[in-house]
Formats: sequence, structure tokens, C-alpha cells
Amino acid sequence: MSNTIPYNKRYIYNLDPSILESLQTLYFDSITFEQKSYEEYISRRKDEIEDTTNVQRADLFTKPVIVRPKARASISQALSNLSTSMTEKQQLEDSSSEGELNDSNTESESDMENEDESRGEELYRISENVDDDHQSTISFMSTKSPMILFKSPIIEDDNKCFGIYKVSINAIDSPNFDPISTLRNITYNTENTIPKDPIQAGMSAIFMMSSGHFAGAIISHLPHSTKGNKGTATELHMQSVRMLAHKTFHRYTTRRKQGGSQSAMDDAKGKANSAGSTLRRYNEQALGKDIEELMEEWKPLLDQCTSIYIRGSGKGGKNARGTGLIVRDSKDPKAIIKTGDKRVKFIPFATKRPTTMEIKRAWCELSYLHVVDSHAVDNELADKIKLSNDLIQLLKKSKAPALIAFMKKNQSKIDVNFRLQPADHYETNPTLLHYASRKSLPFMVQTLMVQLHADPTILNSLGQTAYEIAGDKDTRYAFRFSRHILGEHSGISWIDSGIGSAMTKDEIELAKSKDKQQQEEIADEEKKELKKQHNAIVQDFREREQSKAKHTSTITGPGLLRVSEEQKLSGLSEAQRMKVLREQRFRAIEARLKRAQS
Repeated sequence: MSNTIPYNKRYIYNLDPSILESLQTLYFDSITFEQKSYEEYISRRKDEIEDTTNVQRADLFTKPVIVRPKARASISQALSNLSTSMTEKQQLEDSSSEGELNDSNTESESDMENEDESRGEELYRISENVDDDHQSTISFMSTKSPMILFKSPIIEDDNKCFGIYKVSINAIDSPNFDPISTLRNITYNTENTIPKDPIQAGMSAIFMMSSGHFAGAIISHLPHSTKGNKGTATELHMQSVRMLAHKTFHRYTTRRKQGGSQSAMDDAKGKANSAGSTLRRYNEQALGKDIEELMEEWKPLLDQCTSIYIRGSGKGGKNARGTGLIVRDSKDPKAIIKTGDKRVKFIPFATKRPTTMEIKRAWCELSYLHVVDSHAVDNELADKIKLSNDLIQLLKKSKAPALIAFMKKNQSKIDVNFRLQPADHYETNPTLLHYASRKSLPFMVQTLMVQLHADPTILNSLGQTAYEIAGDKDTRYAFRFSRHILGEHSGISWIDSGIGSAMTKDEIELAKSKDKQQQEEIADEEKKELKKQHNAIVQDFREREQSKAKHTSTITGPGLLRVSEEQKLSGLSEAQRMKVLREQRFRAIEARLKRAQS
């Protein structure tokens, strides 16, 4: 759907007027997440404002009551606290009236029952009050996502709507904040066109850090024109990002397959003394220095940025690391971006390794309206996503019996040709058969085709069948063996599936042995070629060493490396130099005597 609306019309800093005028903010209940009308939103907000005013008028010296959502355990916790306080109170009364216990023996059992009943009624009343305090609100922020949603007649699908990230427009949950008015303020229009100067058009900064990888960029709000450029819509979208400055670098700060910085490991487990840990500590300091120098270099541009987006983790202070190297304490004299700066925001979605292309992708996510699913289909989509995840886990673990049982249990919801969700994550692997083929799971491919009768003719977004995206030869053999089992008249269009001719087990074993033999021959050839290249490199090295020996005065005594006299004697005192020269002369004499005797 988003592909049908050009990306340049959805750019929030130059939003198309027809789209802007068509937007209608969607409001939702904070507990049930049901969609509410604008009238309900205004009514609820007015009630809250009036209640707050009344409270302040009643007692100006009383702190206002802040209503926060309570967890389900809060009711039982309140009951437990009340029960404990009543027990303590009873014990106190018992100890103070210990001398009167004998007189109290005349009380009847009915009086004790009445006390228990009154205590139970009080507990029940308290639980009701706890429930009453748990009130919901209506807001455009209650979307169960990092986006604010807008309805628009431009989108024909009722289950779709526009969405913009909350951090992109500094959204706050307040009746005085209007998302559409904010969009009008930040976007240029026909009367106030976007400046042609990249700096005057406005700027934003993006920084990413992960495992020693750093990427940063200053991006102008004036995009590049992609008219006449070649590429897909996504590629043109990325090409439109105008970077005024960008920098990436990497330092080895994280142990492979372990994760976490060396300083974090030192804090948790104590300081290690290995060579690798020492190198990682040094690189962490070097990374901090690199970032510090970059921030100082970019200071004139950073001071003009309207937003600074950050992705990563870390801490500030004396032993700052991670994002703490970017956003520093306001008292730090080296701080360019200070804590408390309202321009600083965290990127609200997952990113990959910090690179220039990943920064471009993040900017395209943050600065454009997106066409997303509305809450009307959210529950159904969530169920499909959960089913997809369960199916993928069974495939990865090659649990064929469990997969068959799962499919039978959920046959009312899905079949073997079920489209995995979310669809944009599985564009190239839309079905279970595609996924098993691409991930090189031959046993599961055979199970899906022979026992569950999966359709091998289904195409992915690139127009490829499951057989055509097979990860290895064993997977392709599984397809051809399945064709042999099912037969040519099984109702499957084998030509459309792209699967090769049927093969029996014996034919597959023979083909595998031939493949193995070919691989061994290729490996032998590669070894010979590598050995040949190695010998050539060694020979070239020896020739270069011999040519150097002709131009420099060298010492050729037994057991000594060939080094120049200047290299050997540099840095020695006069007495040490004379001693070395005497030893060299003695060794030369010994060598001549040995040659003469032989």
C-alpha cells in the first residue's frame, strides 16, 4: 500500500498538502485499546482537567493525586497490607488489655463471627476501591506501538492507516498537543517552500553504536532529487537522503560470540589480564577519543540540529562507554551533546550493525509517513504472527512429528501453504516449504511435500519457487526424491515447480558420491594452486632480500640474522658499540678458520 503513494509525498518536512489535509488523528483507550471518537477524547480530557482544577481549589497545600495504572497484583497486595495492619493492631490491643482477658471470656461465639464478617466486608470494600482507582484514559498515544496513527480517505483499505513515529514530532500525552498541528508547523508548504540551501532547510543527526562499531551522520531536511535515477522504490528512497557529514569506524572492543564491552565484563567479573582484554581496553579508550574528536569537529553543525537520534546502550560519568560517549554530563567540559538536551531521542525500532546505509534506512523510517495496519486487524495479525513463530521453531529443530501434530491441531486456522506473517519479513520465504528450502532442511522439505502435501509451485515476491531458492544440493535432492515418491500423476505441475527429474535413493547416493569426488578433486587443485602461489611468494621474498643484501653492509656470521650495521648498532653507547664490534670480528675469524679447515 505504501508503495502506491510516492515516498516524496509522504516526507514529513515537505508533506503533500492533499495528504496533510486528509489526516484525522485516531484515539484509543489506554486499557482496552479500543478506538474512540474525537468527541469522547475531548469529553474525557475535559473531565480530567476539571477534576484537577477542583482538587487544587479544595486544598492548595495538598499534593495532587497522580493516577497510575496498577498491576493485577496490586489488589492482592492491598488486601495483604490491610490484613497485616489489622493483625498488628489486634496484637497491640491484646497486649495493652492483657489484664482484662479473663473478663473477655464471657463474650459469645456469635460476637466473634460478627467481627470476622465485618472484617471481610471491609476487605471487600477496599478491593472495590482499588478497582475504582484503576481508570483508563483516551489518547492518541495509546497505540500499542511507537507510532501515532491517522485515518485518511486517500487509503482505500479500511484496515490500513497512516503512521508517524512519536519521537519524530516530539509527541506528548497532553490535551494541548495536536499531532496534525505539529505536522503543519514542521512541514513546508506551497506558500513557504523548502529552502534550496541544505543547511537553511534544517538538519538532524543520527548516531549508532554497537560492539565497537560506530556510525554517525548529519542529515539535511532537504532531500536529494532522484529524478532520472535507476533503481527500485526502496533504492531511490535511500538515494534521496542528503548527508552533510558522515563517519563510520570500528574498534575491537567486544570478545567474539560473548557480547558486552570489556569494561562491562571488568565491572561484572573483575579485571582480566589477558592480551586480548588489554587490547580491548585500549580500543575502548581509543574509540572514546575518536568520538570526542568527531563531536568537536561537528559541533557547528550539531548546534543547528533540531533532532538528535541515538541508537545503542551505555553509561556516562567518569567511566563512560557506549552512548555515554556521545551524550555527556552537562558538567563535563568535553560535552558537546549534554544530558537533558530535549533534542536527544532514542530510535524506537531495531537496527542492524551501524553503517552509513543503516543510518539512511533509519532516517527514511523516522522522516516519512508509513502505511500500517490499524487496530481493527491487530489481534488477527498477532495470532498469525504467533502461529508463524511456532511453525518456524518446529522447522528449525526438524521436529517432523511435532509439526504434523501442530498442523492437525490448528487446521481450522492454517494449512500447509499458510503465508508466514508478518509478510514483509518473509517476502522471499512466504511459505513453510520456501523457508525449509532456503534454510537447507532437506528432511523437513520431504515431510512437507510427502506427508503434508505442500504446494511446490507457489512463488515468492521475486517469482521463485521453493526449489529454486534451495540452500544446497541435499535440499534439491530432497525435492527430487519427493517427486519420485509422489509420482508424476500426483496433481502437481512439476514443470511449474521447477523441480528436476525424479530420483531414487540409489541415484541420489550415486550422485552424492560423484559430487564428493568432484569436491575432493577441486580441493586438491586448490591446494596445488595455493602451494604454487606460496612458493612464488617465498621465492620473490628471497630475491628481494638478496637484492637488499647487495646494497647494505650486512653481518653474515653463523646463526645471525641479516641486518644492517646501522640497525644493529643504533641506540648503543660508545663502549657497548666497541664491545659488539670486537665480538663480530672474533666470530668472523672463527668462521674463516672453520672454512679453511674444511
